[in-house]
Amino acid sequence: MTEQGDLDRIDAVFQVYEVRTSGPVIKYYGEPKVDSKTLFTHLWNDFAQRGYDIELRREYGEYVLVATPVSDAGEKKHVNIVLAIATVFAIMLTGAVLFYGVNPLAQPLLIYKGLPFAAAVMFVLGSHELAHYLVAKRRGMRASLPFFIPLPFISPVGTLGALIQLKGAIPDRKSLFDVGVAGPLVGLTAAVIVTIVGLLLPPITPGTALMPTVALGVPILFALIEKVVPVASTSLHPIAFAGWVGMLITSLNLLPVGQLDGGHIARALSGEKTTYISAAVPLILMTGGIYYSLNGLNGEMLLFWGLFTLLFAAGGHPQPINDMKKLDTKRVVLGIIAFGLCIACFTPIPFQA
Repeated sequence: MTEQGDLDRIDAVFQVYEVRTSGPVIKYYGEPKVDSKTLFTHLWNDFAQRGYDIELRREYGEYVLVATPVSDAGEKKHVNIVLAIATVFAIMLTGAVLFYGVNPLAQPLLIYKGLPFAAAVMFVLGSHELAHYLVAKRRGMRASLPFFIPLPFISPVGTLGALIQLKGAIPDRKSLFDVGVAGPLVGLTAAVIVTIVGLLLPPITPGTALMPTVALGVPILFALIEKVVPVASTSLHPIAFAGWVGMLITSLNLLPVGQLDGGHIARALSGEKTTYISAAVPLILMTGGIYYSLNGLNGEMLLFWGLFTLLFAAGGHPQPINDMKKLDTKRVVLGIIAFGLCIACFTPIPFQA
């Protein structure tokens, strides 16, 4: 970024009178011609495409535009790998107990029976997070590899899902929207495929499994698939249940709260107004949970998600560098469809004994 063409591009918003380099770091000394927001909007994408983050500083009374190369060297990828392996084991353990009645202490060698269930769930979660990661990279945004969250025994499916960490600035609403919507759409597609495969598979022999004693809430999308696909059995195959899990996770991710996927989409659609929506959703979920619990139904999941989303709402949402340019009509329609899919995949009482 020291060639004359690059300097001319910078000079349009920042008058450069000296350039210094310190290793890979480039410092442009000069005077801003516009406010900092306009400056970053004008320059961020150019620097990001060349692998740099930029920052405007004051050093000894001078303005300095500092370009620092982005590096993934500090990422501890072994953490992602360990969490992924732990999540596979946690889901496999859950599947073995739920569907085959395996006692993990007395029958540890039979835990492998939950492996198909684990593979199906990880396919859905992995597809979801990989879509986020690839779109973020394509938009010049820094993103971590997926962090899978194992939660055996506490979570009814052995996991709380997965997440990626976005680092650095968000260039504009379009990029924010694309990253937010990519995961749910790809993940839900994977969930639908898994559901269809599971419904077509022959029934398993459950033995003393726990699943037959639990009634599942059926989301609208799952019910529609059951009407179209020739179901092989009245009992739910573990692979079909993995599809059900994928739909549930998709619906929860699409809630318009904080930095959940739905929060990204809502923020890109409506800007700062999303703050009010983000504050209201946890209260609605907790109110619903209390109502169901008082009426003898299982409202614990709604209460849990109300409290969980309250944390996301409290964290707020980072502002894109270019927050003025609104989304095009195509993305607005796609955003409305995404929230429609949230409703189609949602069930207020996922489990009822």
